[in-house]
Amino acid sequence: MIGSLNTAARTAVLAGFLALAALAWFQVSDVIDGQRAREQVAREKIEELSADLASSAAALAEREVEIEVLDTALRYLKVDRRRARLTVLDQSPIAGQADGQIETRVRFTELAPDGTPLGPGLETVIPGRFAYIESLVIKFGDDYVEQGGTWRGASLCLFRRLFTEQQRPEDGLILDPVGVEPLAYGGDGDGTPVTDLWRGFWDYANDPAAAREAGVRAIHGEAPFIELRPDGSYLVELRASGGLSLRREEPDRP
Repeated sequence: MIGSLNTAARTAVLAGFLALAALAWFQVSDVIDGQRAREQVAREKIEELSADLASSAAALAEREVEIEVLDTALRYLKVDRRRARLTVLDQSPIAGQADGQIETRVRFTELAPDGTPLGPGLETVIPGRFAYIESLVIKFGDDYVEQGGTWRGASLCLFRRLFTEQQRPEDGLILDPVGVEPLAYGGDGDGTPVTDLWRGFWDYANDPAAAREAGVRAIHGEAPFIELRPDGSYLVELRASGGLSLRREEPDRP
């Protein structure tokens, strides 16, 4: 009898222990499962943040490229590809003219980008006071201007001739001979000779398809003019994206 009770007690104790062990196991399992769930949520969050970071980095890199392109475009838009100075050396009445007509002695000098003369210049005496600078201008597509770096990254200009309101254009002073590559352009850049465009200037002007194939947006003549006054110095400029300008230089200031 006593032995049976001890066996029953032991059985009951063992059953209780097993029950406690099972309860503890379930509790531990819940903790582990909860930890795993939290770890999974954390991993997913990290992956999401990493994806956002990668996307932001890609967007930033794209913006930096856009900024660089725009900066390059702006820089080339401000570049003067051809510059020259028209200097009034003397201005006086024409001898023997009763109507007060005048003549003007001038010097036309081509300039380097830093403003230094590229040569001694051309001197001539012209009748009248209004000077015309006739030029042939080639403008390329916007894509070339934005990219820069080649001769097609800016407008090109051939200084054709200088004349006045009292002259026929064909009687004016020849500046750049037609068909000859201007001094300022020295080479053909990326393999398409500039001289081909000069020699076939009016053919390209009258053949839109050929001009477009050469990357040309516009090709035409220009002739800005200005009134010359004694001791005047006038700057002729062609910017990368635009046409020819002719303006009086300001005197040096102390």
